[in-house]
Amino acid sequence: MSKILIIGYGSIGKRHAKNVISLGHKVVLLRHSKGNANKENFREYYSFEEAIKHEGRFDGAIVCSPTSKHLRDLTTLIQHKVPFLLEKPPAADLSSTIKMRELLVKNRFKAYDIAFNLRYYPILQFIKSFIPKLGKMYCARVCADYYLPDWRKGIDYRQTSSAKRELGGGVYIELSHEIDYILWFFGFPEKVVASIDKVSDLEISTEDICSSIFKYRSGFVVELHLGYLSRELLRGCSIIAENGTLEWSIADGKVFYSDKARKKREEVFKLDRDYDLNDTYIKEFKNFLKIMDGESDAEVDIEAALNVMRIVDAIKVSSRSEKFVKAERR
Repeated sequence: MSKILIIGYGSIGKRHAKNVISLGHKVVLLRHSKGNANKENFREYYSFEEAIKHEGRFDGAIVCSPTSKHLRDLTTLIQHKVPFLLEKPPAADLSSTIKMRELLVKNRFKAYDIAFNLRYYPILQFIKSFIPKLGKMYCARVCADYYLPDWRKGIDYRQTSSAKRELGGGVYIELSHEIDYILWFFGFPEKVVASIDKVSDLEISTEDICSSIFKYRSGFVVELHLGYLSRELLRGCSIIAENGTLEWSIADGKVFYSDKARKKREEVFKLDRDYDLNDTYIKEFKNFLKIMDGESDAEVDIEAALNVMRIVDAIKVSSRSEKFVKAERR
C-alpha cells in the first residue's frame, strides 16, 4: 500500500482521493485553504514541512492545487524527491512551465506524469490509431463548450479556479485537453490565429470563449472552439481527409466514418453503454503507480506539456495582436 499526498482538495482532488482509496492506497491531504470540507476525515496539513514531520515519507503526490500554485508545489516535491502526478494545465503560463522543465532537468527528475487524462479515453485512442488510414489531411474541427455553472455539482462556479484570473483560469487553459489531443493527433502547427474574450454575463474574471485556427506547413488546418457558454455539452471533433471523413461527438459516444469509396457513413467505434469517464483517471493513476516503482514512463512528459503551453501562449499573443502568430518550439 502506497501513501499518496493529495495537494489541493477541490473537485479534482476529491476525485483523485476517492480513486486512490478505491485501489487500496492511503490518502493524506496538503491544503492551501479550508474552502472545501474534508468529510472523509483524511489527515490534513497546511504545510509540506508539517506533513513530513507527522507522516514521514510519501510514496507519491498528486498535485490538484490551483494552477497558479503548481510551480511552487512542484519545487517542493522535487526537492524532497517525491514522485508526482501533476493535474493539467501544468502552470498558469509558459514561463512557469519553462521553469518546471529547468527544475526537472537540473535535478534529473523523471518520476512524474502530467494528467491529461483524455489520453486514456478509448474514443481518442481509437481516433489516434485510425488517423493513418485517412490519407492526406485537409482540415479538422475540434469543439468543447459547456455552461460553466453546470460543470461541478454543488460548487459555486464563481469560487473556482476556472472563474478566477489570479488562480490561472480561462477557457483556453481549463479546456487545454483539446489542445493536447490536437498536438497528439496532428503534431505541432506552424502558425496560430485566435480570438479570446469574455462575452457572457457570467460572474468571472476570465475569458469564456476562444476561437482559433492552427495552420500546418502542409496546408492542413485545425479549427478549435472552446467555451463556457453552451447549455448543452458540446464536445467532439471531425477530421476531413483524402480518404474520408471521421466524426466523433461525446453526446452519443460513437465514431463515424464516411469512406469516399463506399460513399456511406458507418459506425466504426462506440463506447460500452456503461462506460464511466472516471476510468480514464483510474488508468492514469495506475500508470503513475508504475512510474513510482520505476516500471513506466510519463504518458505526457514536460516537453509535451510545454508544447501545449506554447500554443496557449500563441493564442493569447494572437488575440491581442489580431494576427497570425508563429508557433515556436524553442
